[in-house]
Amino acid sequence: MDTNPLERERGVTILAKNASVSYKDVRINIIDTPGHADFSGEVERIMNMADGCLLLVDAVDGPMPQTTYVLRQALQQGVTPLVVVNKIDRQESRPGEVLDLVQDLFLELATTSDQLEFPVVYASARDGYATLDPDVPGSDRETLIRCDTGFDSFSGR
Repeated sequence: MDTNPLERERGVTILAKNASVSYKDVRINIIDTPGHADFSGEVERIMNMADGCLLLVDAVDGPMPQTTYVLRQALQQGVTPLVVVNKIDRQESRPGEVLDLVQDLFLELATTSDQLEFPVVYASARDGYATLDPDVPGSDRETLIRCDTGFDSFSGR
């Protein structure tokens, strides 16, 4: 979604972008926001308008400083994050360790006990799949939507 020449040159999102998709009878607006703290105003502005967010975390690198910033903004605005551990297809991926780091981040930033419960999806954007189990590559492209709309905080799935 990065169309600005500077975004393409730097390989980062600078300006928030919107895309709409329809799923069954629901219209879903996807907003790509900057993750970098240099563009924090965009993130803060968008979080005021969002009902939920996908918090993308690299399965190799784990949470980055910008992950902390975006999660803090989401939790402060009462936006429910769905954690997406991406790049699980890479040989050096460590989804279990990364999820532990994400859980530590939630423990550090959450202000209510409800914020400590969050759905997790494992994905390979390169290979085009998402799954609920990092050891079982998925082929169902509806996993993200089903996970977000069907998450039961009592059972944790």
